[in-house]
Amino acid sequence: MTPTVLEHQPTRTYERAWLVVWAVMLFTVTLLLHTRHNTFPFFYHPDEAEKTEQVLTGDWNFHHPMLLLSTTKAGVKAFGVDPNPQAVVVAGRWVSAAFTAGAVLALALLAYLWRGWVASLAAGGALLLHHQLFELAHYMKEDTALLLGLALGFLAAYLFWQNPSVGRAAGLGVAVAVAISGKYLGIVALGCALPLLWLAPGTRGKRILCFCAALVTVLVVINLPLLVQFGAFEKSFGREVNLVVHGQRGLTRSVPHTQYWSVFRDNTTPVIWGLLLVFLVSRWRERRALTPVQWTVIAFPFVFAVALSFSPKTNDRYFLPATALFTLLAGLGVVDAAKLLARWMPRHWAAASCVTLLVGAQLAALPKPLDWRTFSRYFAAFQRDDNAEMLAWVKAELPPDAVIAKDSRVKLPDPKDKKDALRYPPIPHKILAARYAADVGTMEELRSLGVTHLAVSETDYGKFFVRGLRPQPKEAADFARRKIFYEELLRAGEPLFERSRGTVIYLHPGIRLYRLPPSWE
Repeated sequence: MTPTVLEHQPTRTYERAWLVVWAVMLFTVTLLLHTRHNTFPFFYHPDEAEKTEQVLTGDWNFHHPMLLLSTTKAGVKAFGVDPNPQAVVVAGRWVSAAFTAGAVLALALLAYLWRGWVASLAAGGALLLHHQLFELAHYMKEDTALLLGLALGFLAAYLFWQNPSVGRAAGLGVAVAVAISGKYLGIVALGCALPLLWLAPGTRGKRILCFCAALVTVLVVINLPLLVQFGAFEKSFGREVNLVVHGQRGLTRSVPHTQYWSVFRDNTTPVIWGLLLVFLVSRWRERRALTPVQWTVIAFPFVFAVALSFSPKTNDRYFLPATALFTLLAGLGVVDAAKLLARWMPRHWAAASCVTLLVGAQLAALPKPLDWRTFSRYFAAFQRDDNAEMLAWVKAELPPDAVIAKDSRVKLPDPKDKKDALRYPPIPHKILAARYAADVGTMEELRSLGVTHLAVSETDYGKFFVRGLRPQPKEAADFARRKIFYEELLRAGEPLFERSRGTVIYLHPGIRLYRLPPSWE
């Protein structure tokens, strides 16, 4: 049995019973916690409306593999969910939360297999309360499906290395298939698995054959619509590759870039940094005893983060697999930290103190300047809706003949969008909508159109002020024009309503509503 910093080692049967209790409890609590406050409107996230339509119509666009959408469709049918976008998106968010719960459980079990109960409690608790996992569980997006597949892949790889049988090789194939079916990027799981299959002692042929059979079977079962409509898949896959290589929405970055260093900082805490350092130093000292699968788990988040820096397409959510693995390694480092602390206190107290420190740092709501991103901030953020507050303010405070030009992230009903009639209660005000308010017209053109107010979102206009982000050549003129427009507005506009950009940008996109004066000073 894997040793821990605790002195007491229960019997194998007794320990397995407790492990089952821990697994059921961790999965259940994670699922229930990650589904709190997940009923905000389906059209707030630009991708969710499209996904709900695919589930309702079966007209797939194959921008991603089928795990999330197929599971959601099956859940909608099995539980008799009303066939409307809002009900479907909430069902999809429950699926996303189930994926994060499965990933948390798989990584906690991996921690147990590697370093025992203390590591499992630390890693499981920290992942349960990690703000990025909590946030992404609230969206009907493929990021949590990818995380589930990778987490299952690492767990299956560890079990396979303990006993490299054909059955466990097949289990590894299933896990890799889940990762690839979660997101195209899941192909990295195959790159991790193949060397382990080759290096494991014993006969390779049968293991590799069983691995491939399980991999192909699960891929076909999950992605059958994708295979049937292969032409559409090929086109969509090419689109995704183009976005990764060249950037999106006309914007790009120099590569490699340091964007994900900031993402790492935002999704970790100083406690994680310290425990990571302790863990890495301890593993380096025993590096000759580490197995290939242990080296793979240790290296993965670092290699993954570096690889992301070579794509101009950036987003915090792409870092999720690295976030989870860094948190896992910190949980493993709790064992090493507890051993050091045990020089000055009883071992049980040392272990409990280190676990509490890691998990508590994920949960805590701290005052500035220690106000790093934590679970408490995100849990509170999902309980407020800045767009709903702005809509209520507009209806109560602006005259009915007001004309408002707006950015896309500002959720006021667009009269040109027929779907908005079903999404919003009617308002008397005239809305002029575009991707950017700057595209409705210049300031002079806005006045000629009778525009009285401008509603803008930092999530939209903020990209024009991000260091290191630049337009692709064909977008350079529009980029410069939009930037000048927003600079002028932010400098001389008269703000009437303002909500700061928050941690959950779909509910707190950084809204500013300005009165448009007759002329600029």
